[in-house]
Amino acid sequence: MTEPQRLSRHQPTMVIRVKITPPPVPAEVVVRPRLEAQLADLIERHRAVRIYATAGAGKTTAVRQATERIDRPLAWLSVDSTDTAPGRLLTYLEAALAPHVSAAVGVVSGALAMQLPHAEVAGLLADSIGEIPVLLVLDDLERLVDSADALTVLDAFLRYTPSTARIVLVSRTELPVTTSGAATPWQVGLGESDLAFTVEEAAQALTLTGRADIDPEEAVTVTGGWVTGVLFEAWRAAGVTTGLGGEADPLFGYLSVQILANLDPDEREFLISTSVLDEVTSEDARSLGAAGAAGYLHTLRSKHLPAQWDTAGTALRCHPRFREYLLARLRRRTDPEVQPLYEAHARLLISRGHLEDAVEQLLAAGAPEEAVQLAEQVLETVIERGDLAVAHRWLEQVEPVRRSHHTGLAGAELMLALATDDYDRGMRIADRLAADGHREEMARSSSKLASMMAWAYLHTGRPEEMHAVLDVGKPGAELDAMRYCLTLLLDPASAHVHDIVGRLHGDPLDAAVMRVHYYRGRLPLLTQTPASPWAAKAAKSWQLGALLMTGHIDQAAELYQQICRHQDPGVWLASSFQVRLLCALDDRDGAWRALLKGRDRIRASGSVMLGMLSYVDEAELELRFNHDAVSAKDALEQVRRNPIGRSYRFITEQADTWLGLALLLEGDNATAAQCLRRTVASMHRNDSILLLPAAATYLAEAEWRLGNATAADHASDLALTAAEQQRSNHTLLNAMSDFPAVLSRRLDAEPTSESPWHELGRALTTRGTQLAHPIGAAINLAEFGRVAISVNGRETDTPRIKKSYEVLSFLAGRPSREAAKDDILGALFGDHHDESSAAYLRQAIRQLRQVLPETVTIEVSEGRVRLAGNSTITSDSEHFRSLVAQAANMRGANRLATLLDALELTRRGDFLPGMSSPWAEEQRLHISTMAIDVSMSAAEVAFAQGDLRQAAALVEFVLTQDPYREGAWRLAMRLADANGDPDGVLAAYRSCRSALAELATEPCSTTLRLLDDLRR
Repeated sequence: MTEPQRLSRHQPTMVIRVKITPPPVPAEVVVRPRLEAQLADLIERHRAVRIYATAGAGKTTAVRQATERIDRPLAWLSVDSTDTAPGRLLTYLEAALAPHVSAAVGVVSGALAMQLPHAEVAGLLADSIGEIPVLLVLDDLERLVDSADALTVLDAFLRYTPSTARIVLVSRTELPVTTSGAATPWQVGLGESDLAFTVEEAAQALTLTGRADIDPEEAVTVTGGWVTGVLFEAWRAAGVTTGLGGEADPLFGYLSVQILANLDPDEREFLISTSVLDEVTSEDARSLGAAGAAGYLHTLRSKHLPAQWDTAGTALRCHPRFREYLLARLRRRTDPEVQPLYEAHARLLISRGHLEDAVEQLLAAGAPEEAVQLAEQVLETVIERGDLAVAHRWLEQVEPVRRSHHTGLAGAELMLALATDDYDRGMRIADRLAADGHREEMARSSSKLASMMAWAYLHTGRPEEMHAVLDVGKPGAELDAMRYCLTLLLDPASAHVHDIVGRLHGDPLDAAVMRVHYYRGRLPLLTQTPASPWAAKAAKSWQLGALLMTGHIDQAAELYQQICRHQDPGVWLASSFQVRLLCALDDRDGAWRALLKGRDRIRASGSVMLGMLSYVDEAELELRFNHDAVSAKDALEQVRRNPIGRSYRFITEQADTWLGLALLLEGDNATAAQCLRRTVASMHRNDSILLLPAAATYLAEAEWRLGNATAADHASDLALTAAEQQRSNHTLLNAMSDFPAVLSRRLDAEPTSESPWHELGRALTTRGTQLAHPIGAAINLAEFGRVAISVNGRETDTPRIKKSYEVLSFLAGRPSREAAKDDILGALFGDHHDESSAAYLRQAIRQLRQVLPETVTIEVSEGRVRLAGNSTITSDSEHFRSLVAQAANMRGANRLATLLDALELTRRGDFLPGMSSPWAEEQRLHISTMAIDVSMSAAEVAFAQGDLRQAAALVEFVLTQDPYREGAWRLAMRLADANGDPDGVLAAYRSCRSALAELATEPCSTTLRLLDDLRR
């Protein structure tokens, strides 16, 4: 076989079109309106229809006839044995849908490139169908029964298929797929009895086949209406039993005796030798070496065969069971007989771009020398699809003939190693390439492969080799991702990492970027959901880490369970984040078990780097659970002894943080300060703030113990700043729980009770930590929909006088938290208040004092009432006004989100419900008017952002509350136009004109111009 034309290394899967082409309805076919109508009705009423029946029961023909009655886009996939590889199955599912579902194009390749589990990809593909009412027929599904991976893909695809779509499952055997979680009625099934010929249908079939002399009633009685039995007279062959014609399969025996035996030897040979083709044409048959192909096709057209022909009668498509039999006959031949045929078929596949199928044919032909040339070109695609079993098998089969110049195989092996977390193997592959003189060549040819070699070297503690690869690597997003990884090791001023910024590009190395975001403490970046659905899935592990570090433990636990339900969590997640999660959940035994089990996975992976992180985790567990400084130091000594532990900066910073804590617990303050100064300076200098809130807090304690008060304050300020950058106080509060005196000393120096340190103090107090400095309470007044007073998140007893709520609301709305007594009386009782009103106010204030904490006092003197003390007081109405004010300084999506947050408060209900004072009614009206204005502003922003649904809901609210707002009607007109609804534009205009007519006015010129513009 000649060497094929060299293609680019990464090849998309070329789809065999006949597999995704609905088979033609035979010209001479029994019309079965009964069955067609039944199937069509079931398909319309159920999301999935299962058709399970034996070979030859007429399943495919019945479905194809029924689809002619259904007004839906028809997608079709005939599964074959190669589709048991889950990535390939997904690729063909996408190809089947693509002509009708444009959103499906690229979903599979993009998601698999992100190394998402096949089940997740199946769900994304199903979800891409959206509102399109596609009908997807999946035929010959029995081929998947023995592939658990393929069935998992099918199960996920079915579960997430939208209710607008319909799926027909055609199989000889029942499929073990679930329907859990789906709405009912979900699916229905048909079987043998439904498909069986009636006497009338059998009579029609026998007439079409020229056997009108056969009694149809007898045929149906003998065969049970089995379509193939009737059509091919198997009922006459009462002696067809196991072993007939030398066949173990009774159907094969029948095909041998009743079908092939009635053909000429040359016709029989033609059918067997061309059975490798999905569809037999004269051109393709000639390419296999079949002489006289056109003549054979012509004569076979008149024979009684279990096959279908195209309308021109020039393309033959054997019934799947018949083709299986022909292939079985072909496989019985000796290698010298079949090898030329397989090789010829491979050449045909190559000419059509079906390189993966050509590899399989060449390997089946025992021609690994030719197969290796193609395997180099397509293995990357196979691995990216996640079909790792196929890749392993190919590599094993071509191993005897591979040579050092087959760098494509080495690249595939490298991808395979890292896809399975085998970093040691990845390092050995890169070393072998270096020894053969091909490593730099490969790095220059591919940014992806250069990055993968560097990633393996990073894990195995070979930074010099990592730099050597990156220095010559082909520029690209993957190389940038790996250079960003170097910021964990090197100073940002280094030539290797200068000006490198971690960006997400939607490729597999995004996971590396997210790791760096995490270990540098850039936690807010991990809360942002990537635009592409597959990148969003890949982000989950690192979002879990961010949730842990910001104290959202329940959410982290839920996300961990979600990840584990759909995939193996991977060595990083299982060996580190699982330990941290169980530690946060206070599951001591579970955390220790996870640590030890994780080390088994780390050893299997060969990652020395993860091994060092595991010792850091061990030290943290010893300190958190056992307060055992000695054991923690022993674990950290393992890190210090290792070159990675000494040179990988992000590891040394973490190790020194826990070493500093251990030394403080032992009272070795000078050594602790020295250690913590070093790591805090490194974290601050390199903007690596994951543990900076903790390390700086410990340093503040160490400096204080040494008498360095100024240095202690500076360290605590650094801790607070780092927490603000992380947008979470969780790590800071954990550290201050260890040394609450750090916080108490800062509280002593604060002039007011509203500082960030007081907020921290209140949070720490709710954890049960005692502070030397008294902390004011955080008080909130709920005002929308109900009234309630909360102190530190817990509701107080209800005051017996409702006016107490109004007094607190009135004072909380004043910047100075005070007001003249007469102003309060006028607001709450009107202008004609008297001594009884003053007495009632005194009772309201007294009741309010009883429900507020001791840290709040209500002072009444010199005709003024004032809320005093060191507590923070907030109210729903002030929060609403604050959000509206914040939104005024924002743009785009942030502005919309803030406005919607403000509106969410008011939608809880009326302001101070049940209160009827003049001030309460005035405020209620003012807030209601503000809410309408805010809704209008939010609607305009939503429209500008393309969120038409949100904009429409907001406009509807505005017009319900204020039907005379002409600007809202104009926006309603623009929304109708954006939705392609010209009648809606006119309807909105007419409603506007009708509403304004009630005020004896008409739409303004701006509205009329908009109408003209939208109608053009």
